[in-house]
Parts: sequence; structure tokens; C-alpha cells
Amino acid sequence: MSMVSKAVVLADRQRLREALPSGEGLLGIVTTDRAEGVLYVLSRYEDMVWWLPKTGCPTSLVDCKRKLDFARIRCKQLRSESKAVMARLIWANTKLAVSTVSGQFMKLVVWLNWLHDQGIRSLAQVTPMVADRYVQHVNQLTSPNRIGGPLDPGTKAQRLLVVETCWRHLLDTPNGFDHPWPENSASALAKLKQATKPKTDIIPEEVLHPLFQQSESLLSRATELLGHRDAVGDYQLRYKNLSGQIKEKSRFLKTRGWDLGFRALNNALRELRDGCFVIILATTGIRAHELGNIRRDHWYSEVRDGERFYFLGSRSDKTHEGETSWLCPEIAIHAVKTLERLSEPMQIELEQALEHAIAVGDHQEVTRLQECSECVGLTRSMKKGNPISVISWQSLDDRLKRFATSLKLDWKLASHQFRRTFANYVVHHKLGDLRYLRDHFKHWSLDMTILYVMNEAQDLELYDEIYAAFDEKRQAIVGHWLEPDTPLSGGMGEHVRQMRSRTEKTRTYKDRREMVQAISELVYLRSTGIAWCTNDTGVDCAGGQCENCEHGCIDDNHKPFWEGLYQQQIELRQIEDLDASGSKTVERTMDRCEKVLADLGVDINRLKEQLADVETI
Repeated sequence: MSMVSKAVVLADRQRLREALPSGEGLLGIVTTDRAEGVLYVLSRYEDMVWWLPKTGCPTSLVDCKRKLDFARIRCKQLRSESKAVMARLIWANTKLAVSTVSGQFMKLVVWLNWLHDQGIRSLAQVTPMVADRYVQHVNQLTSPNRIGGPLDPGTKAQRLLVVETCWRHLLDTPNGFDHPWPENSASALAKLKQATKPKTDIIPEEVLHPLFQQSESLLSRATELLGHRDAVGDYQLRYKNLSGQIKEKSRFLKTRGWDLGFRALNNALRELRDGCFVIILATTGIRAHELGNIRRDHWYSEVRDGERFYFLGSRSDKTHEGETSWLCPEIAIHAVKTLERLSEPMQIELEQALEHAIAVGDHQEVTRLQECSECVGLTRSMKKGNPISVISWQSLDDRLKRFATSLKLDWKLASHQFRRTFANYVVHHKLGDLRYLRDHFKHWSLDMTILYVMNEAQDLELYDEIYAAFDEKRQAIVGHWLEPDTPLSGGMGEHVRQMRSRTEKTRTYKDRREMVQAISELVYLRSTGIAWCTNDTGVDCAGGQCENCEHGCIDDNHKPFWEGLYQQQIELRQIEDLDASGSKTVERTMDRCEKVLADLGVDINRLKEQLADVETI
């Protein structure tokens, strides 16, 4: 058993992803597992047999179902190509169950061995005619469950979908081939009627902005609200009946400056709790059950190079990784501390219930209460006696919907939407799109491997979701570049224009979307603020001269930045005591701006007229 750090796993995964298109240097870790909290290597890319992790598998799943034996593929070249397909399948955006991956591999073996029987030694030789022959072959197969009867549509579709899987995952490699059935699909060919499940929605900015703003406002009032609650808790009540007590508490609160009554205070405290949930979900990408598993004081911080980094800990049951943590902004820690204070009365009551359960020998209740103890997301169950429990995802979703409704937001809010929204915001921040939550994502512009080195116990799947969101955004940017009417500037802009004007096709794509996907995977992308940088070497940077750099691409989305820069130079030029060196710098910068803006289709003379009324400094 070879132990390994998450940093090494991530580095190998990124290196393999980058190496797959060329097919060179395919060495590194593919699968890992955990034993007693220790991460260890299961399989390396170069191994003939890959093992899928046992962690997370049903106990009834036999070990042979976790084994991907590439020796079952008779052709050496097809065997090599199958590894690229399976690696990308394992690293897919949505983590597949072990049984699903194993099933895909079995169908891949059947498909590739059929190709071998047809005399085909590489997937690059697959044509629509070959694929059509495979469809005919599958249609002739009979079901083992119905003697002499054909395969059911679902089984046929699975047999054919593996062909599309190979096409999709090899598109950017030397072994890529044209779409197997350009005017059709595996499901249609199998005559399978299947409803597609919608993708998780990203919470739109017009919804997330007021949600987070209200949550921040409530958090800023936490000391005041909790002070009122604690004061009421210590107040000696005279009335015995509930109605009298509520009135008495309301009168007491009024003496403290709270004029809205006791019920309004309870509502405000519930909203404060919900606001804390929103802040944690929005700034960490944590799942609902992981939010419920957060315990008191389960966070820490580190100072690296003068910057303080915060980490929130919890237990992840979905990935079966157990204790893990998330990089988070300081406001998330404030929210956790507030939840700690909010849950104090329930925690005290829970400890009393635990003592009673131990005294009467109720072992089942002891186990349940011990699981809840110290959790900050405590609530009362609707079961008989209203026992204290950790908030469930159903209750959390219900509270989130109520919170959104109270702000008159027309959005069906759910906890699972925050994870994908978080990944989307991290990517937009990294690519220079400074949105409302920009201050909370500053550390996420760092290289992901560095983040793992800082803390190996982080949520590995979250990084995959961020990578998927980045890939989606990158495709949108590159797709915009490839539009024939998109104005471009910069050295890379000229290369893109040449690509758009090519009449010959080096490869046939099913549609424009597939073309954009294939090309975007070859593009490294980051934002410099005034341009997109495609330099993946980290050297030979033009130092801010993006418009003259062969790696720089400026599109019409950057036009407002360059217009603003141009206006600033006009203002600087009017400074009376500007020296000769400063004047030359201003003139050079204006020339730079005029060239870029002209490339982007801006009428410079008209722009000068619009800026002519700038006041003299």
C-alpha cells in the first residue's frame, strides 16, 4: 500500500489531463482510496489493471466489480486508447458510482473487441459506416433473459452509448474520430424514450446578491439579537401561562430597546440562523449534510506569507472521506461562531437528555444524541416530543425557500444549488469577473495544487466541480472568439481570426458546440484584467503589454476597460506640471488604447468627442 498526499494526486491528475491530448507522458496516479484516514494509491495509469475505490461501495459489491482489467481488450493499440477513455470517464464532472464505471468498462471491452474482430486496430479508423455496422450487430443480439428475444431498448442504448463515449473523450487526441452517427443518437437508434434530467441550476446574481446582503446584515446584528435572547432567558418570569409569559417578555424586551415583541425576536433569530446557513453554503461549496455535521470549534486558520487562510472542518458522508475541510473566508467562520451561540440552549438541553438516556439505558437514544452533540445546526424534530436533532437537508431546503420568499425573490432556492453556484463564482473571480462576492474569493485565484499543499484534508470533489465550471466558462469565451463578428485585438487575436477564416476542415465535428469544446480544451486561459492570457508556460510575459503579446487576446468584453484607460490618459495629459517622462508615458498609453479600441470597432474620433468635456485637472 503506497501512501500519498492529495497534493500529489491533484498534480498527477492535472498532468495526465494535459498529457492525454498528445498521448505522451501518460504516467501517474489514476485512483486512490482511504484506509483509517490515510490516502493511498490504488492504480497508476501505466498499470494493466486499475482498481476502483472500495470506499463508498455497498458492502454487497464483490471486489471483482472494482477491477478494470485492460488485458481483456485483445488489441494493444485499442487497449491503450481505452485507458484515455476510462481515465476521463472516472474524472467526469459528476462522480459516477463504482458499479457504473465498471459497467461502462465491460461495454467498452465488448465494443473494442468487436472492432478487433472487424480488423480495426485503432479508434481513429472508426467511420460512420463502421458505427452503423455495430448498430446492426447490437440489433441482432438476443437477450439472455428472453430466449430468442432482442435486447431491450435500455440495454441497446447502453451498448451504443459507449461508442459516443469514446468519440467524446478522444476528440482532441490523435485517435479521435468523426461522430459515429452525425444525424442521430444512441438513444434514438435504440428507440429509447428517456427524459433528460435537468442540470442543477446556478443561483442567478439577482437572487444571490439580496440573499447574501440580507444574511450579512443579519450577521452584523447577531450580538444585539443574541444579547436580547440571553437577557430574556435570564429574566425571572412571574406568569405561569404561555400568553402571559409572552406579554411579559415583550415588555421586558421593550426596556432593552426592542419594541417589536418576543415573537418578532424569535423570528429574527430564526432568520439569523438561516442567514448563517446561506453565508456558509455560498462561500464554501459545502453540501447540506456536511453543513449539518459542522461541530463547535471545528475550524482553524493559518498565516502564509502574511495572508491568513481559514479552514472549516466537517465530516463528509457522501464521499465517505470522513473528516475533511474547506478553504473559506473569515465571514464563514463568523457565521459558524454565531451558530454556536444560537445553538447553546439546545446543546444544554441535549446534554441533559443524553444524561437521562444513559441513566435509563436507552442505548439507541444515546447513540443518536451523541451524533448530534456539539453540532451547530441543531433544530427540533417534528416527531413526538419534538426531540433535538441535526437539521436535515429537507428542513434546510424548507428554511432556505422561506428565507428567499421573505425577500420576495422569485426563485425556488435549494441547498444543492449553492455548490455549483460556488464553483461558478470562484471561476468568474479567477477570470477577472469581479462580482458581488469578489471579496470572499480572493484566495481561490491561487493554483489548486498550492491549496492542497496547504491542507491535504480538503474536499477533492469540489475541485473537480470548480474545474468543470472553469471548463464551461472557457468554452463560452473561446466560442465567443470563434464567432465571425466578434472583434479581437492582441497577438492571439490574429491567430484566432486566421482560424475562423480557414476554409479547409482538419476534422469534422457534429456541430459548432463540439468544435468549440475540442478547441477550448487546448487553450490555457486566465485573465489579466485588460485581456485574456493564453500563456501556459509562466515565462516570457509581456508585463502588461497584452495587446502586443502573442499570447494575449482582447475581445469586445474588454472594451469598457480600454475606454476607461483611455479616458484616464486624457485626464493625466491635462496635468500642468506633468514632466517629459510622464508625458511620453501618457502618449504611449494613448497610442496603445487607440490601437486596441480601433481593433474592437470603436470610432476613435467619436470617442474623443465624447470625452472632450473632461474637466481640466
